[in-house]
Amino acid sequence: MKTLVVYATKYGCTQECASILEEYLQGEVKILTAEKCRYDLMQFDTIIIGGSVYMGTMRKDITKFCKRNEKILLRKKIGLFACCYAPKGTEGYLETLFPHNLLTYAAYATIVGGRMDYEKMSFAYRKLFQSLNKIEGFREGFVEPKIDVEEIQKLAERSENIG
Repeated sequence: MKTLVVYATKYGCTQECASILEEYLQGEVKILTAEKCRYDLMQFDTIIIGGSVYMGTMRKDITKFCKRNEKILLRKKIGLFACCYAPKGTEGYLETLFPHNLLTYAAYATIVGGRMDYEKMSFAYRKLFQSLNKIEGFREGFVEPKIDVEEIQKLAERSENIG
């Protein structure tokens, strides 16, 4: 079985999630950024697509990849993942990130958590978070995001075991 994992990342967390995913996948696995993916997708049995989310929007490279390859993807086993912070029970969030056709067709679509890498953030984002932290009660109930390895394992299992 041949699996392609296509991802887009800003600070590297989605790349780390793709590497963790590779550990749980069987057979031959190729991992590429959406930007560099020039393979004939028909040669893969399974294609798993993931990207990081900023300000509620999926990375543009992933959006473009999905649109450009939608017809082929709808003939393959696919899995989708978003690398972001979203509290449990956030209904409908994935629907804002991936095309409806792919989302309803996918063997599994999920949020795999993420990480706030303050050192790699741009100056503007660091300042934004510093300002937000000064607001009384802002961090109340906030839990630093972390990579959800169990959810990544489910993505691997369900993406491979369909059809």
